[in-house]
Amino acid sequence: MCIFIVTGEFFHKLPLCGTLTDLIMKETFQFKFRTKYILKAALFCFVFTGIFITFSFLKSLAPGKFERLAHGVLGTIAAVLTTFIFIKFEKKTFADIGLIFEKSTLTKFFLGVLSGIGIMGLSVLYVIYYSDLTINSNTNSNILNFLFFTLPLIPLAFMEEVGFRAYPLLLLKDKTGIRNSVIITSTLFALYHIANGWTIQNSFLGAGVWGILYGLAAIYSNGISMSTGLHYAANLTTSAFGVSNNSFNIWTLKQKNGDTLENYQSSEMTTLIPQLALLIFGIICMEWYLRKKNYQ
Repeated sequence: MCIFIVTGEFFHKLPLCGTLTDLIMKETFQFKFRTKYILKAALFCFVFTGIFITFSFLKSLAPGKFERLAHGVLGTIAAVLTTFIFIKFEKKTFADIGLIFEKSTLTKFFLGVLSGIGIMGLSVLYVIYYSDLTINSNTNSNILNFLFFTLPLIPLAFMEEVGFRAYPLLLLKDKTGIRNSVIITSTLFALYHIANGWTIQNSFLGAGVWGILYGLAAIYSNGISMSTGLHYAANLTTSAFGVSNNSFNIWTLKQKNGDTLENYQSSEMTTLIPQLALLIFGIICMEWYLRKKNYQ
């Protein structure tokens, strides 16, 4: 049913009664529908975190130098197990959610690595420059030694991509749209890091902002190979800088007066600007991609 309202010389046709009621009911249904799947994605991340914490106690059984690798492997098992439980209930397979090895997997991974080194490299150099630090070559390490000791970063990145950018992201993308899926999984990713002891700033403006880029990479590449490469490279780049020569880091950082320092990211204000710049960059990339694909 409709009614015409006269205002000046113009007629306005407004929907009333059945039409308006149908519209309200439709919006209410869509809200409940989206909320259901948002809670399901959050439950997935919660279950993954719980299983991971439980498994983490086993890493102490590994020799000290392999403890970090064991941590990543156990986390990967936890992520895959959680995924298996959820897709089993939906009668799906790992292939249905893109968790399969393809010919393009390694290519996408290395593209992600190159992108991650470039983006994180700029951020790290900004922080070092404006923290008034000097960079020195670590004479007790080399590139091969560095890559060997940072191998655990690959399973550590992979487990988090499975935990946040595989099943949860795909579920939300199909049910709530790309923008919502990226924002929600990035928020869950930030909360996960708070649970792991990170500060609120570094959780939301660090891991959370990077979560936007990881989510976009996963959606763009139709899988988590590129986002895993991006994730690995971001962690790899920061690991290249240390504060002591008695480490595997490629470079060591010192104050200009020659004193050593415990943490070159100790100034939250210094890290805030590149974090905000990365947030703006992530939003621009997301909106550009949505406009290009005419998505929401």
